[in-house]
Amino acid sequence: MLYPVKELQDIFVDACVRAPDGELVFISVFGRDGAVQQLYASLHLGIQEGGIRQITLLDPDTSQPLAAVPIGDPRRLDKYSGRLPKDNLFGNLVHTWIYDESLLNPSKAAGSAWLLVDRETQAHDIGSLEARTWLLIEQLSPLPLLPHWRAPVLGMLRDQLVNTLDQTPHAPIGRIHASRIVLPDAFSEAISGWVRDGSLRLN
Repeated sequence: MLYPVKELQDIFVDACVRAPDGELVFISVFGRDGAVQQLYASLHLGIQEGGIRQITLLDPDTSQPLAAVPIGDPRRLDKYSGRLPKDNLFGNLVHTWIYDESLLNPSKAAGSAWLLVDRETQAHDIGSLEARTWLLIEQLSPLPLLPHWRAPVLGMLRDQLVNTLDQTPHAPIGRIHASRIVLPDAFSEAISGWVRDGSLRLN
C-alpha cells in the first residue's frame, strides 16, 4: 500500500518507522526525482524558507490524515536512492530511503540498537529474527557473551531486551516491522549473577 504525503504532491510512502517518542526514524518514499529532492530539502530548510517539520501520511482510500510524523533534528537524517527501471508501470520514478543514522550503528554507549525487517517476507522467520537480535545484543553487551547463552538469556530477559514497536502508540506504518533492542541497566549484573549460580555455563 502507498500512502500520499499531505505536505508535498506526488510523493508516496510504503513504509515509515517512528521512534518511541514519535519522531521520524525511517521512511521509504517513491516519486519523481524532483519531488523526492524537494522532500529531502524541505526536511533541512527552516520554516521561513519553506521547510517542513512534520510529514503527514494520508489514508489512500479516504485522503484523511493517518499519522503526523515529527521530523525532529534533520541533521541526523541521511538518504539512499535508487532509480526504478524506466519501463515500469509508473514511468521514471525514484525510490529513496530517508533514515536516522542510528539505524546502521548500534550504540554501545546507550546500550541500544534498531532491528528492521520486511513485514511480509522476514517478520515471520522467528529463527532469523532471534539470531539477528542476539547478534545486536552481543555488539551492545559490555561483557563477552557465549553463543550457547542465547536461548537462556533471551528466555529470561526478552521482555526487557526487545521492544516491538507494533505494540506502541507510534507503531510502524506499512511493510516494515521494527524493534528496539535496549540493554537494561542491570544487564551486566544479571549475566554475572547467572554465571555464578550456574544458570549460564561456561562450556
